[in-house]
Amino acid sequence: MALARFPTLVALSVGFIMWTGNAAHAAATNWVGDSRAAVRLITATDHIAADSTLEAGLEFRFAKGWHGYWRTPGDAGIPPTVDWSASEDISGADISWPAPHRLVIEELQNSVYENDVVLPVKLHLKQAHTSVRVKASIEYAACSEICVPLQAELTLPLSTGAVGPSAESVLINSAQKQVPGSPDAAGIDVIRTRFVVTASEPTLVVDLQSKSGAFIRPDLFVEGAGNGIPPAPKVELQDAGKTARLTVRLATLPPPDRPLTLTLVDENRTAEFKGPAGATIPEHSSAFFAALLSALLGGLILNLMPCVLPVLSIKLFAFTRQAGGDLRDVRLGSAVTASGIMTSFLLLAASLVGLKWSGATLGWGIQFQQPWFLAGMAVLTVLFAASFFEWLPIGLPGSITTIASKRAGGPMLEAFLAGVFATLLATPCSAPFVGTAVGFALARGPSEIFAIFLCLGIGMALPYWVAALFPGCVRWLPRPGPWMLVVRKFLGILLLGTAVWLIFVLWSIAGAWMTAITTVLLACLLGYRASISAPVKGHIAALASRRSGWITAGLAIMPLVFSLSAVASVSQPAPGREWQVFNLDALPGLIANGNTVLVDVTATWCLTCKVNELRVLENAEVRSRFQQSHVIRMRADWSRTNPLIADYLRRFGRYGIPFDVVYGPGRPQGEALPELLTTSALLHAIDRASVQDDNRKSEESAP
Repeated sequence: MALARFPTLVALSVGFIMWTGNAAHAAATNWVGDSRAAVRLITATDHIAADSTLEAGLEFRFAKGWHGYWRTPGDAGIPPTVDWSASEDISGADISWPAPHRLVIEELQNSVYENDVVLPVKLHLKQAHTSVRVKASIEYAACSEICVPLQAELTLPLSTGAVGPSAESVLINSAQKQVPGSPDAAGIDVIRTRFVVTASEPTLVVDLQSKSGAFIRPDLFVEGAGNGIPPAPKVELQDAGKTARLTVRLATLPPPDRPLTLTLVDENRTAEFKGPAGATIPEHSSAFFAALLSALLGGLILNLMPCVLPVLSIKLFAFTRQAGGDLRDVRLGSAVTASGIMTSFLLLAASLVGLKWSGATLGWGIQFQQPWFLAGMAVLTVLFAASFFEWLPIGLPGSITTIASKRAGGPMLEAFLAGVFATLLATPCSAPFVGTAVGFALARGPSEIFAIFLCLGIGMALPYWVAALFPGCVRWLPRPGPWMLVVRKFLGILLLGTAVWLIFVLWSIAGAWMTAITTVLLACLLGYRASISAPVKGHIAALASRRSGWITAGLAIMPLVFSLSAVASVSQPAPGREWQVFNLDALPGLIANGNTVLVDVTATWCLTCKVNELRVLENAEVRSRFQQSHVIRMRADWSRTNPLIADYLRRFGRYGIPFDVVYGPGRPQGEALPELLTTSALLHAIDRASVQDDNRKSEESAP
C-alpha cells in the first residue's frame, strides 16, 4: 500500500514545488533582449485583488554606453511603444514616464534613459478579483554609436489569491516617485510663463521660485513646440539660487489651442506643468514700450503722492523765491533739480542691479526697512526744517563754498540735493503705474531695470523740465514779500511732521534704544551747528551764541521728543479678531470652505497704505460688507525684512506696496487690486471672488 501511494506522493510533491516556485516569481516575466538592452514586465502584487486596477511596470535595462528614449525622444531615436490588445481581462493601460536626462550629440537634442529604468503602468481590469493574462508587445530602440530597433513579447499570468506586495513592488514604488508631479509637490512655484518674440526666433521664458532648497542645475524639457525638443534653457539664478529664470529658444510657437507641456528636472526634484498656448500675445517691444510709458506716468504721479508732499515745501519755496528773479536762474535751477531726481533714480537702479546679482531680496522702498536709512533720513529732514526756521543755515565748508561761489555752484548744489531728497522720500510710495513698471523691471535684466528707472526719473522730474523749458511760467507765482516768512515757517512745520513720521517708523522697526540714540545725536548736531553758524566777537557774546544755539536745537528736537512719548504708549498694531496674521498655507483650505479672503500687505513706513486703510478699509460701507459676507482678512506686515512676503509679492509680479489681493471660490488664484484702493473696486472684487462663475459651475456639474 505504501508502494502504491509512492507515485502519487511524488507527483504531489513535485507539483507543490512547481506551484510555489511559480508563485514566488509570478510578479515578473523573464528578461527578453540581448547584451545591449533587455526588458521585462513586473507587477506590484503576486495575485489579483478585488481592485479594478493593477500596478505594474516595464523595466528596461541598458548596457553601459547604451540608452533608450523618453516619450518625446528629441531630434533622433524612437520612444517605446506598447500594445496590450492581446491581454485577457485588461481594458487598458496608462504608462507614466519618469523624468529623463538630456543627451546632446553634435547639437542634436535627445531625452534619454540610461542604465536601469522602470516605466510605471496602471492596468485597468475588466473584472475585479478574476485571474488575468497580461500580454505586452513592446517596440523600442537601444542606441550607442548606432541605433538598434528591438522588439519583445512579454506574457504574465496572474491568479486570484491572498494579496501582498511582491518583491518587485519596491522597484515600482521607486519609479513612481521619479515621475514628475505638480510644481507644488516639488516645492516650486511657477511665477510666470510667457513667450518673447524677436526678429530672429521666438523664445519661452519661465520664472520659478523654490520654496525649499536652492535650484542647482535646472533643465526644462519642452513638448509641443514643433518636432523634437528645444535646446537646454539659459538659466539665470537669483536670490541665492531660490529664483530661476529659464529662457528656451523655440523653433515655432504652438497652436493656439494646445499649450506646451513643460517638464522641469533639477537633480532629484522634478515637476510637470503647462506652458502658455500660441494664442498668448507675444511680449517684447510692445510690452516693453507699455512698461516705459507706465514708468513715465508713474513718476509724474509720484509728485502728488503723500510720501512726496512734504518735499513740495522745498520745491515750492525755491520756485517762489525765483518768481521775481532772472529767468536764466529759474531755467538752470529747474534743470539741476530735475537732474538730481534722474541721477537718484539711476543710482537706485544700479543698487538694485547689484542686489539682484548678489541674491538679495528686491523691492520698491525696501530701504525703509533699514534702521540706518530711517535714522539718516530723520536727521536730514530735521536739518532742512531747522534751516527753514532759520535756526541754523545749511552750508558747506568755507573752502568748498568759495569754489562753488566762483562757479555759481552753491545754489545749484542746493537744487540738485533737493531733487535727491525728493527721490529718497518718494521710494516708499507705490503710486499707480509705478508698481507695474517696477515689477516689469525687477523681473528682467539690468538693461530693462535702467531703462524703466530712467523713465521713472524723467516722469517725476517732468514738472522741472517744463519749468526749465518755459521759465516764464514761474512768474505766475506771487512776488516775493513778507508773506514768504509765514509760508517758510509753515513749510518747515510740514518737514518736521515728516521727521516725526520717520522717527515713528524707526521706533516701530528698531525699538526705543536706536530711536533714543538717533534723537540725542540729532540734538547734539543741531546744537553744535547752531553755535558755530554765526561768528561773534568777544568771549561773552560767543558764549551767549553757543547757549542760544543749544536752546534752538532743543526747540527743534522737541517735536521729536513728544513723538517718542506718544509712540511709547502705542504698541505696534497687531492683527486681532478682525485681521488675522498672514498665513499663505491656510489660504487653500479657507477657499475650499467657500470663504472670501482679503490679503493686505502693508508697512509702517508706507503712507499710501495708511491712506488706503483710512479711506477704504476702515470705511463704514466696507466694514459692513466684511461682516455681511464673512470675509476673512489677513494682514502681512512688511515693515521689516521678510522673505516670505517678498516672495508672495513676486508671485504677482509686484515689488512694492500697498498690495491687496482678494481670494475666493470665484478667484482661487487671487485677484490683485490697484495700488490706490477705491471702495467700488474692492467691493466688486469681493463679489467676483465670492461666487463661482457660470462656466466653472457648469464644468463642475457636468458628468
